[in-house]
Amino acid sequence: MAIEITTPSLGTAKKTTKDLVISTLMYEYPLTLAKITNSIKKKFHASVTFQGVRKAVNQLVENEVIVKIGEKSKHYQLNKEWIVKLRDFAEQMHESYYSKSKGIREVEAIGEDIKVYTFDNLIDLDKFWDKLITRWFEADKDNPKKKVYAQLSGHTWYVLGQLGEETAILETIKKHNINFYIFANDNTFLDRWSKKYYNDLGFHYTTNKSKKRNTNARYFSVYNDLIVQAEYPQKIADEIDEVYNNTKDFESFDATKLIRILREKAELKVTVMRNPIVAEQLRESILRHFKK
Repeated sequence: MAIEITTPSLGTAKKTTKDLVISTLMYEYPLTLAKITNSIKKKFHASVTFQGVRKAVNQLVENEVIVKIGEKSKHYQLNKEWIVKLRDFAEQMHESYYSKSKGIREVEAIGEDIKVYTFDNLIDLDKFWDKLITRWFEADKDNPKKKVYAQLSGHTWYVLGQLGEETAILETIKKHNINFYIFANDNTFLDRWSKKYYNDLGFHYTTNKSKKRNTNARYFSVYNDLIVQAEYPQKIADEIDEVYNNTKDFESFDATKLIRILREKAELKVTVMRNPIVAEQLRESILRHFKK
């Protein structure tokens, strides 16, 4: 059953028993049915019955808003997945109504299995990328097979310029027990620092120590039969390269310049496709760097 977007009534509106249960479990948890009932009566001065609270709780459990903790004690608390879903819903609503830029400038469908998205800057592109792969992981969460997410990056700039976003997606990857392999197509000071950062978190990361390198403008990720890839404009790729090549230690790291590049307006296209043959080839092109 899909997690229902249920929100408690706000302000002075008359609250239903479901609203009161949710509001109670926001601050106290886990609680038994008896304690939920008593807390509602005490905090909200509401005339509720034990049977009414039990009916509301059972409906909220059925809708996956609340989860039961323990078979014998029968304590209840809010479902953390529902909380995340509710947060995402609120963020999307806020972005839709208040944001001047919705991130995606254009979407083009090429057949059933290929879509091309256009963005104005790397910040918007990265946020979309993370939301996309998060949906992939969530849809595959019950898959018992070994899960591999493979990624090629010119530089993993997002750990420096988008640390909050990157931290969130790494927590999602850990949550779903996914084996994360990253191949950075360079070996500068910042690439090596990023390697230590990801390795310390338990992920697989290696840099390209060869002097013969393909363009640093290409980025792609593969999960199962799904692929997301981007080819940066050469000007932006060269500007990122310059920051990385000029950084010999953190004192010489020009973070301001990197952030400016990430916010620089440009036409950035991201292709999302489902193709098992291409996905296997791209995945193998990354994993072979870890077999030496």
